[in-house]
Amino acid sequence: MATVWDIDEWVDNAASLPIKSFYPTAVARATNLPLNVVFDRLLYLAEGKKINLLYEIRCPEYECTRVVKCIDKFTDIEFSQTCSIHGKFEISSDTVFPIFQFDQEFKERAKIKKKQVQGRIYLNPTLVY
Repeated sequence: MATVWDIDEWVDNAASLPIKSFYPTAVARATNLPLNVVFDRLLYLAEGKKINLLYEIRCPEYECTRVVKCIDKFTDIEFSQTCSIHGKFEISSDTVFPIFQFDQEFKERAKIKKKQVQGRIYLNPTLVY
């Protein structure tokens, strides 16, 4: 059965890949954990500065869903936004989506760590003192 450690492992692994950001739903699907458990753990990791919480504002039109703006503080949300295709719209809970982005230092460290593991030479335990 999956645990919160699987979330940590997913984040650590994804940081070494060419992934800039991700949605909590991706982690929930990959770990088979409930979305609320995943989101809580991702918030915890954001407090530890491994990842950053951002808010994506999308056009509410069903066939559009363009990302109109991405902000890092919920308090900075302007309640009226403009889609380049469909014009002005009012912000609602259906138009704001949490997205997580890797901290750049953490991402660089994860890439270096992955290269070290791939290039590691395994020693015979009898030769190690």
